[in-house]
Amino acid sequence: MIKLLFIPILFLNFLFANNKLTKEELTYIENKKYITVSNEFDYEPYDFNRNGRALGYSIDLLKLILKDTNLEIRYSSKPWNQLLKDLDDEKIDLIHTIYKTKEREKTMTFSLGYSKVIQSYIIRENEKEIVDIEDLFSKKVGISKGWGEEEFFKKYPEIDLVYLDNIEDKLNALSLGKIDAIINSDNVANYYIKKYGYNNLKISNPVKNVEGVKLDDHHFATLKKNSILISIIDKSYDNTSIEEIEKLNKKWFGKNSISNTIFNEKEKNYINTRKSVNLCIDPDWLPYESLDKNGNHIGLSADYFKLFTQESGLIFNTIKTESWSQSIEYIKDKKCDMVSFITHTKEREKFFNFTSSYLKIPIVIATKLDISFIDDFKNLENRKIALVKDYGIAKKLKEKYPNLNIEYVDNISEGLSLVAKGKVFGYVDSFATISYALQSEQRIQLKIAGEADIYWNLSAGVRKDEPILVNIIQKLIDDISAEEKQKIFNNWIVIKYEKGINYSLIWKILLFFSIIFLLFLYKQYLMRKSINEFSQLIDSTMEAILIFKDNRLINSNESAVKIFSFIDKNQMKGLLLDEFISKESKDLLYKQRKNNEENIEILSKRKDGTKFYALFKKFTLKDKNINVISLIDITHIKQLESQTKQAQMGEMIENIAHQWRQPLSSISTISSGISLNIDLGEKPKYESISEDMNKIVDTTKYLSNTIDTFRNFLKERKELRDVVLHDRLKLVISIVTDSLKSRHILLKNNIKDENFTFTTIVGELDQVLINIINNAKDAIKEKDIKEPWIELNLEKNEKNFLITIEDNAKGIPENIIDKIFDPYFTTKHKSQGTGLGLHMSYKIVTESLRGKLYVQNTNNGAKFFIEIPYTFD
Repeated sequence: MIKLLFIPILFLNFLFANNKLTKEELTYIENKKYITVSNEFDYEPYDFNRNGRALGYSIDLLKLILKDTNLEIRYSSKPWNQLLKDLDDEKIDLIHTIYKTKEREKTMTFSLGYSKVIQSYIIRENEKEIVDIEDLFSKKVGISKGWGEEEFFKKYPEIDLVYLDNIEDKLNALSLGKIDAIINSDNVANYYIKKYGYNNLKISNPVKNVEGVKLDDHHFATLKKNSILISIIDKSYDNTSIEEIEKLNKKWFGKNSISNTIFNEKEKNYINTRKSVNLCIDPDWLPYESLDKNGNHIGLSADYFKLFTQESGLIFNTIKTESWSQSIEYIKDKKCDMVSFITHTKEREKFFNFTSSYLKIPIVIATKLDISFIDDFKNLENRKIALVKDYGIAKKLKEKYPNLNIEYVDNISEGLSLVAKGKVFGYVDSFATISYALQSEQRIQLKIAGEADIYWNLSAGVRKDEPILVNIIQKLIDDISAEEKQKIFNNWIVIKYEKGINYSLIWKILLFFSIIFLLFLYKQYLMRKSINEFSQLIDSTMEAILIFKDNRLINSNESAVKIFSFIDKNQMKGLLLDEFISKESKDLLYKQRKNNEENIEILSKRKDGTKFYALFKKFTLKDKNINVISLIDITHIKQLESQTKQAQMGEMIENIAHQWRQPLSSISTISSGISLNIDLGEKPKYESISEDMNKIVDTTKYLSNTIDTFRNFLKERKELRDVVLHDRLKLVISIVTDSLKSRHILLKNNIKDENFTFTTIVGELDQVLINIINNAKDAIKEKDIKEPWIELNLEKNEKNFLITIEDNAKGIPENIIDKIFDPYFTTKHKSQGTGLGLHMSYKIVTESLRGKLYVQNTNNGAKFFIEIPYTFD
């Protein structure tokens, strides 16, 4: 028996380490044992049944990607419409070879697309080609009930729809002239036409103008309540080798990959003739790209080119080079055909054709720890800055900051070493590259000290004598979905944001300049007299400034010109305010301005019609009929919020899971006991059943209360009010206690029934306490402490109260204890954060709560001190 238990545990640990499955997903697999999966009778070559066996590409793919999960697959073979009903009735767990539509997304969760297909019109050989949907008006089109095509065609009442059961019935009716056309994927149509001899049928043009109904990807899907299964499938698919998937593609479709990209004849001939392309990269530029110790291509660009191989069938051979400069030379010497990431410059056009930019990254500088924050690269003056040789960003830096003294190095390691030795002032590169290097190489003596006001726009670069290849790569880039781009980004750049952005400093700057503007505008003749000085002043701000008189723009600053993508200020003059605001934000803006809300988050609009998130603030000089608008682009902030939402909810779910585990076990034990007695033929006594039912009711009430606790914590508004300390501590302890118990950590709470009231921003102190306790928990786990504990204490005086949190994790090394509150400083692996947690806690306490936060080592471990005033006076 011991052996039987030991094998699954080892297997699940292996699975967790390699597929990065969460504990919740591993528990699902262990408990589920098997899943019931759909199987159609006749949708070749993807999903069909022969002699009681489930066959097809989708069937084989699911077996392949789940082979290491230990999940058994059982099939339910029925017509498609019945399978959809069975999924809705929870009779099956998973349906596949399904298109994602808006209607289905209301109830289903979809995997990433696993088979990209082109939807085309299928017609008779002697019929005129179908170019647009209007060509089918007044004609008969065959469709099947419950298929994605049904939702599409119902938008066109001009078409006569004929319902048929399956693909074979539709092809028969089309071949016999009973209908005029059908639509289906090229793969399915080709398969049936060749295998079953529909010689009088042909594939016409691809379907266009689908109006939001996505018919170009096959997915796996479950009901939303079972979305954990989709997460397991997506992760397992990611860890399936390209070679195995390509082998499967070749088995069912007779080619290496199924592409959604449409190539012309020249491009197809190039791919079929050339077969492979020599690719050069920067060999030391993680997380964007690098060569590992075995010479394999890794990083973001490696993931992009895996997709390119799947889409085109081209093999990209990575040529080993020693540096970025050597990669550029290999292009010139025709040893390489292209590079993956490169900046488009005029000088390089002699050797390269460039695709459009497909990666935009911010530029930062790394310095020693004792250097103050650099808010403008102009302040660097003639200081020596290291930069990798032949980086295209060098020219932009020199143009914008001509006083920079650049020393070129071969790679990032050399550049950071020069900074650490004091031979150069700083090293300039992308934020992710420097952050990755500082963490992976444990360079705790360096930090990120500032950001340049320019971005690195990276394209693919192809040799000048390969014009067809650059067209192929451009099409492949254009066909990458936003979902795929985000997934690649998340694989290599982990961003964990602990708290909402603190805008206090931004608003102080805004208020300062707004007062200056009002002073200048108070007397109109002063504004006219000092117009040059005034323009220089507003041009120095980071936010966009727009000045309107009689509802027409009369002046703006350079930031506004840049943010809204105009050529100069003159091009903006005379425009109405509405021309800078998106349609969906106009009503919101009017409503919130009517309620006197000053700081409003809106969707603003550039000259070319593209939209971006912005913070909007308006000042009015009523006697002059002049309005001053200040606006800040917060697109980057919104992206950070989006990327971290799942991570934050994951932490909350983990705490809920710890609190639910024991009650759910109790319910399971009681119900299993009752079931066992019935199976054994023992008639349960009424008193016993009544007692068991009461226990279940009490336990479910506890579970409900747990949900209420977490919901109240997440929904609580961040507002200033009087709160009772004991209530806040009780909430925090209820959230973290089960997580601590699961790791056998004793929580010594010496703060008993402290019912005094103090004034604070609700939720801020809670977040700090939870963050510090979680840090202590991680430190205890990392150092494998025996008999671990965390202790809470309270001291009070006339004006302040002091909360201390102490652990027995042996303390913080003295050489870094003074740096733990610095931004981006962390000793953890990159997957556990970017060093913002304690920094944000420090900002909450010192700026928002007007208190103090500091740490000392004790004989036991680290002790954090949180000193808070009773009031905000």
